[in-house]
Amino acid sequence: MKFLIYLFPALINFVTSGVFFYVTQRFVDAHASKLLTSLVVPMWALTYCVMNVIIGKVVNNKNAAGLIISGGGFIALSSLGFIFLGTKLYLLLAWTGLLGVGFGFYCSPFQVLCKEMEKGSSSGVAMATGKYTAAWSFGFAAGAVVFGMLSDVIAFGLCFAVGVFVAAGVAIITRKLKQNTPAENAEIRELPQENMENFPDYAWVGWVVGGVVTFSVCQLRSMLQPHAAAIGLNNAKTNIALALTMVSFMQGLTALLLVKSRVWMYKILPTTLFGISGIIAMLLFCRVHGLAGFLLAAAIYGIYSGCGYFIFVFYSLAHPVKAGRNAAVNEILVSIASISGPMLGGVLVQKSGISWTPFAMAAACTLLATMFHMTAFAASKRRKEALQENR
Repeated sequence: MKFLIYLFPALINFVTSGVFFYVTQRFVDAHASKLLTSLVVPMWALTYCVMNVIIGKVVNNKNAAGLIISGGGFIALSSLGFIFLGTKLYLLLAWTGLLGVGFGFYCSPFQVLCKEMEKGSSSGVAMATGKYTAAWSFGFAAGAVVFGMLSDVIAFGLCFAVGVFVAAGVAIITRKLKQNTPAENAEIRELPQENMENFPDYAWVGWVVGGVVTFSVCQLRSMLQPHAAAIGLNNAKTNIALALTMVSFMQGLTALLLVKSRVWMYKILPTTLFGISGIIAMLLFCRVHGLAGFLLAAAIYGIYSGCGYFIFVFYSLAHPVKAGRNAAVNEILVSIASISGPMLGGVLVQKSGISWTPFAMAAACTLLATMFHMTAFAASKRRKEALQENR
């Protein structure tokens, strides 16, 4: 059951990554403006944000599985729209928005559910965080490169048909998990709950770091293709798909390597070093002009984003009673960053005429987030208490 549950985020993010890449490429091929092209991810994020505001008020470990099943239905409906009514650009945006609705039903409840599944493991929340981050990252890695290699007919026929199949599979298998989870966790739910409200809560630090990571990643997903076209990169579609795949692959690998870690996320030096790597990667995207340079920058940034997303999820799930609320806030911030990142990037390029300006902005934001993280830990009186709780 634990193996099957982590297939879900991998498969669903495979479809989502493919949608982002392919729909953005359709706008680029249609010679749409940079600003209009940058609206693909925000359209998804807008509906996703609205759903997370609603879901965050109701999600708990008892209803998480049912919400995931509902999300599977909306994802299936969106996939059918791409297959049968995906010829016009405005319709592509509509189905991308509907995909955001399904995602809203899925992500926060899934984080609550995977925390429940990992309660019996030695590493607890860190295990759930690492596996979850790795699973969806590997799914994102596969989606971009697969969609980048497919023709129009195959992409909207085969891959979105796979999306329908994935959504149905999520509904069926999650129902099985829902039936088995209460008995598996009965002993755990009987544990004492006193003083849990006073448990050290660093979700607010993760919200800043994770928000900036998402802001920067969305700059890459929405603006790297127009940038490659502007600098005349050979085989831009395939090569950028490989670069985006590298980001997600290294992100997932980094999270997987951190799966048994329990204390590094409360130490200043390792989190600072990861922040520096993110700044270097974004500056490289500004300067390099070939595939090798893009892949190097993508690999370095994937290491940073893997650490950033690990922190983002871990700090939220670590609290015994606020995990559901914190996870919902996470996804609302993901939505806001997914809207603001691409749109600000599109405006910058439109106004300046310089295609790499979004990556320079992302580097500056990463620097500020890293400095905030360092300052928050240096000033905190409860960091050592939180570190001790996780030893």
